[in-house]
Amino acid sequence: MNITYITNFPSIDVKHWSGLVYYMAKSLEREADMEYITGLEENWPLSLKIKNKIYGRNKIYRADRSPEIGKGYARQILKQLKQSTDIVFSPSTTVLSYLDTNKPKVIYTDATFASMINYYNYFTNLSTQYTKEGMKTEQLSLDSCKLAIFSSQWAADSAIRDYNTDPSKIRIVPFGANLPPQNLGLEDIKKIVEKRNGRTCQLLFLGVEWHRKGGDIAIEAVKYLNESLNLPAELHIVGIDDLPVEDLPPYIINHGRISKGTPEGVKRIEDLITHSHFLFIPSRADCTPVVFSEAMSYGVPCVSSNTGGIPSILNEDNGIVLPSGIAPEEYAKRIYEAFIDNKRYNELALSAFNDYKTRLNWDVAMGKVVEYMKEL
Repeated sequence: MNITYITNFPSIDVKHWSGLVYYMAKSLEREADMEYITGLEENWPLSLKIKNKIYGRNKIYRADRSPEIGKGYARQILKQLKQSTDIVFSPSTTVLSYLDTNKPKVIYTDATFASMINYYNYFTNLSTQYTKEGMKTEQLSLDSCKLAIFSSQWAADSAIRDYNTDPSKIRIVPFGANLPPQNLGLEDIKKIVEKRNGRTCQLLFLGVEWHRKGGDIAIEAVKYLNESLNLPAELHIVGIDDLPVEDLPPYIINHGRISKGTPEGVKRIEDLITHSHFLFIPSRADCTPVVFSEAMSYGVPCVSSNTGGIPSILNEDNGIVLPSGIAPEEYAKRIYEAFIDNKRYNELALSAFNDYKTRLNWDVAMGKVVEYMKEL
């Protein structure tokens, strides 16, 4: 099977979209013959410049979902698309919306445009024109594709509800972990879990968007653990150089940004995950945080809220899931209960690893995606 992988990112590089573009591609390479079309250019005709000036005055207008950009993408793709291609594949709906080809189009992504409106801050205060163009672009892409693969039930539900997409062409395949395969077995994970410090609860917050990922909630929860529940706990923060918080207590440690693009950076992240009892990201909004899969690959249970696509990854067997908007103290109490119950903690850790091995890794994910594509 010959697959042409299309993205408007400059390259298939681990630094784009938290590594998703890269790990999707590398997993597909093990299953099929691959061609790549990357670095699609945004060409701005006069009509688009005028629209940007008119509609971007008091509201947000972006060109990425305009017909001008979409048709420009289509022209660039058609010039490079080879006749030998069996499947046109993209992790984005926007680049395929206006592409007219007899090759089956397959999308694999984590959200629809409609599901993001007023959900992420980036999608608030949108102009009517941008919303109109965004909805049309998504509709064209979902109508014309042969397969719409989503990483969560939440995203799939939006495709059916907001775009009347035929359920028969929708599939749900959670994303894998964006870390190099470590080939650890169950016995390796048991040893890792046993080595974790049983006196101090080690919590890891890993994310670059402080408010959306609930960084402030995590800090208050850890303060409650230490000062009200008398449980020694540390919160290690990765992804943010300048925290919007002053006078941190000594049990909150900020490591700043750590690059996945270097072996040293990957090693530091792996070490922090391995020594953590929980990955703690109490998100206010999230599509499919792949960092959960990464943590589970080392037998680390995750703690978060039931917003967006998170329930397709996280559940009470592999972590702790609380209602969105709940108080930090409630997170602290659930973490406390799981931490002091050694039997329960070990069950969570091993269940998390099992979920990674059977469901949340790229070999499994892309194996399913390729099976679905072969049916076309």
